[in-house]
Amino acid sequence: MKQPKFISGPPGTGKTSMFITRKYTELLDKYSYDKIIILSHTNVAADEIRDEILKLPQMKDVTKKSMKHKICTIHSYCRSKLSKKEVISYQDHVNLSVINTLFKRQSVNEGEFNNDKHKFYRYLADAKGKGKTLTDHWKTCDKLSYKPYDINTITEMKKIYDQYKKDHQVCDYADMIEEFTDKAVEPDIKALIVDEAQDSNVPQRKALDKMATNTEEYYFVGDADQTIFEFAGSDSDYYHRLSKDAEQLEQGHRCGRTINNLCKSIIKPIWDYYGYDRIWKPTDVEGNHYYLSSLKNNCTALEKLLNKIHNSTETFLFTYRGNPSDIEMRKFFKQHGIEFAHVGNSPYVSKKEIKCHKYWPDFVKGKPMDLKQIKDFWNYMGSKVIMHGRGDTKCFDEWINKPYTIDHLIDQKYLKADSVQYNDFALTRTQTDPDRILYIRKVLNKDFVESGDVRVKYANIHTVKGLTFDNVVVDLTRTRQEEYFTQLRLKYVAYSRGRVDCWTIASRGPYTLGIK
Repeated sequence: MKQPKFISGPPGTGKTSMFITRKYTELLDKYSYDKIIILSHTNVAADEIRDEILKLPQMKDVTKKSMKHKICTIHSYCRSKLSKKEVISYQDHVNLSVINTLFKRQSVNEGEFNNDKHKFYRYLADAKGKGKTLTDHWKTCDKLSYKPYDINTITEMKKIYDQYKKDHQVCDYADMIEEFTDKAVEPDIKALIVDEAQDSNVPQRKALDKMATNTEEYYFVGDADQTIFEFAGSDSDYYHRLSKDAEQLEQGHRCGRTINNLCKSIIKPIWDYYGYDRIWKPTDVEGNHYYLSSLKNNCTALEKLLNKIHNSTETFLFTYRGNPSDIEMRKFFKQHGIEFAHVGNSPYVSKKEIKCHKYWPDFVKGKPMDLKQIKDFWNYMGSKVIMHGRGDTKCFDEWINKPYTIDHLIDQKYLKADSVQYNDFALTRTQTDPDRILYIRKVLNKDFVESGDVRVKYANIHTVKGLTFDNVVVDLTRTRQEEYFTQLRLKYVAYSRGRVDCWTIASRGPYTLGIK
C-alpha cells in the first residue's frame, strides 16, 4: 500500500492557496492535467481550489467542465467512477416517514436534514465513518447525542432504509465510498493530492489508498492538530504519527503574534507527546487577549469588545463547544443591538427588514421611495394598511422603476388612506414579535450599516473550522467529560480562526475546555 506524504500546514499558512497551487504547477511539468487529481471534503473548498488552478497559464485552454471530476470532493470522485445513483434527499426522508413513523420521531425540516441534523442518518454515517458495525458503535458512542433513537430502533429503521434505497436506486454518501472501494477499478492517475486530509474517516482513507494504487505521487495536505471530527471517524492518532516528520508550511498569513503564541501553548502537550514541533510563524500584527467572566457582567474587556463591534468594520466570530453557550450569545447580541447570523445561515433579522423600519417614518412624511424599497415594505406589511387585493408585490409588475410617494400609493388604491397615521413601521405589520421589534430598534440606534455582510457570526467549533475572522471570542464552557487531547485540538481550532484580537469567556459549566 502506497504511503502518502504529509504536508503539514498550521492555520492560515496557505495550504490551499499556496502549496496546492504550487505543487500542481510542478506536477504539470511531468504529467497531463487529466492524470492529476485533487480531492477535498466540501464543494466550497473544491471550487476554490479549482478556480485557483484554472488561473494558471498552463490551464488557459482547459474548461471548468473538464475539471469537474479532476478537482472535486472525495464523494463526487467515487460516484463518478460508478453508477450514477441519485443521492438520498429530503423527499426520500418524507417518503420513509410515510412508510414507517419511526423516521418522523425526530422532526426535521429540509435545511436540518441537509445539514445532517437527523439523528438516525447521523448515526449511520458516524458508525460507518469509524469502520464499525451499528452494534459496535453503540457500545462506545455518546448515546444521548442520538436521541430519540436507540440501537433497537436504529437497527429496525436500517432494514427499511436499505430496502428503500434498493427499490428506488438511491444512495447516501457513505454508500459512494463503500461502493468505490469494493467495486471500482483502480484509476490510472499519476498524482493524488488530498486537501484537509486529517478530516478523512476510515472508509475514506481506504478509498483514497485505492485511488493512489497507480500513482507516482500521493500527498496528504492538512494539519493533524486540527483533527476534530473524531466522532465521525477521523483518526487523530494516525494523523499525528503520519505528520510527525512532515514537510512544514512555516509562514502564517492569518494569526497575529498574540493568537499564534496562545495557540502554540494550547497545542504544545500534543506536540510533546508525539515528539514533534511546528515552526508556524505569526503575521506582523501584535493583537491582544482579553478575559471575560461572562457576557453578562460589565467589565473593561466587555466594554472594549462592544466598542470594537459598534465602532469598527472588523469581523467577529463567537464560538463555543455546545449548549448553553449559543443561547447566551444570542441573548447578548439582542441585548446590545448587534446584527448577527449563525455561520452558514442568513442573519437573525435581514438588513432588508431593518431598512423598512428605518425608512418608513420618512415615507409617511412624504419622502419618495424607490420601487424596490416599496416592494420591501410590502413583504412585511399587512391588511392594516394594504388595500384588499393588493397584497402581492406582483401588483407592481407594470410600474416604472422610479421613486413614489405614499400619497401616490393611496391615490392608486394600493394603501389605505389612514396609512399615514402609522409612523412606526411595526404598527403596519399584521403580526409582530415585541422582542424582535425591540431588537430592530436597538440595531437602528447603534449606527446601523445598510450594506455589506453581517460582521458578527456565531457557531460551534466544529462548524467554524476553516474560517477566518478579524476577532474571535471563545467560550470555554464545557458541560460533559471529553478526552484531553480532543479538547486541546478543539480549543486550538477555535482561537486560530482570529487575525487580530481574541476574547476568552470563562466556563460556567462543570468543566472547562482544555482542562483535564
